Amino acid sequence: MRDAIEFGIKSFFAGCLGFLGVITMIVFATALFGLVFQSRIQSLQTDISGKFQSIPDMLSQGFPGEDDEAPGTDKDSRVEEETSNGPGNAGELPGLFIFITEGEHPDNEKLTSLTKGQAANVSVWVKSPAESPVSFRLEITLPDGTKHPFGQEYSTDPSFEALFCGKLDLADPPAGIYFLEAFLEGNSIAASRFQFNITE
Repeated sequence: MRDAIEFGIKSFFAGCLGFLGVITMIVFATALFGLVFQSRIQSLQTDISGKFQSIPDMLSQGFPGEDDEAPGTDKDSRVEEETSNGPGNAGELPGLFIFITEGEHPDNEKLTSLTKGQAANVSVWVKSPAESPVSFRLEITLPDGTKHPFGQEYSTDPSFEALFCGKLDLADPPAGIYFLEAFLEGNSIAASRFQFNITE
């Protein structure tokens, strides 16, 4: 009887230790697998989440053949690029895209903040996704709230090229927040607004 009890106790503890051993091996194998394939798992998660996020966009764009041009053509990508800027960073309102660069080339880095020293060499540009020219005028608002006309009346380039509207040309500009606004011909409501900052 005593031998049977001792055998039962030993069997019980052996079973517990064996179970703990299996659990330990599973945890160790999982951790090892995660370390070895971590980058692959992360890239797979990114791919899967990206595909699920893109489904609503695909449905909202429709299918090729519904319009004259299929989504993804050069024209569509240019229009999307120039009308999808965040508030305060470019002309996100209908029709016009305002931006500034240092120097006289529209492909230079687009600025949203500049120093007083840079202000003399900053160019103002406007683009339109419209296939026909769009007539507009510009106004600049200074940090104290005063508004001034900027240049004369302009007309956008229907080839989607950026239109040069002149140098910022501010003599000793005060530091602060500035706005450039575009008004369509015969309209007193701004069709586009661009905010930038001048620092010391």
